[in-house]
Amino acid sequence: MDTWTESDAGAARAFVADRLNADFAGAGLQKVEIRVDPAWTGTLGGDLILVSGGHEFPLDVRGGGVEQACAFAAFQLQDDAMGELNRPWPEPTNSAGDSVGVLTAPAEVDGVAVWELAGKPFCAIGHLHRAVEAAGWRIK
Repeated sequence: MDTWTESDAGAARAFVADRLNADFAGAGLQKVEIRVDPAWTGTLGGDLILVSGGHEFPLDVRGGGVEQACAFAAFQLQDDAMGELNRPWPEPTNSAGDSVGVLTAPAEVDGVAVWELAGKPFCAIGHLHRAVEAAGWRIK
């Protein structure tokens, strides 16, 4: 993006926050909010700051794009969720209640931000609960 407007920042904030809030619902975290804070670098809209409870960190939407921002944020928030729940998360289980593994969110992506299972893409970030349901599983 050559220029960055408030509209661009608003669209990026909504897109990333909606996807993260969809996936992290029920993970013990407070709702994700993304704010513009020029104080981080002094540029208008250049720094989107993710806020969830007491955890705050910048998202590089301009340099890495919204998919990279989703991936990095999910990577960070997954640690928060595991700390809050005191166990691995998200951990899908099959209909017998057996674990099928723990999904991971890679910190960096080349393309769409995804949850991986055993090192292979499982679903796009923002579709976790529906993808788990479609597989006939549930999240422990």
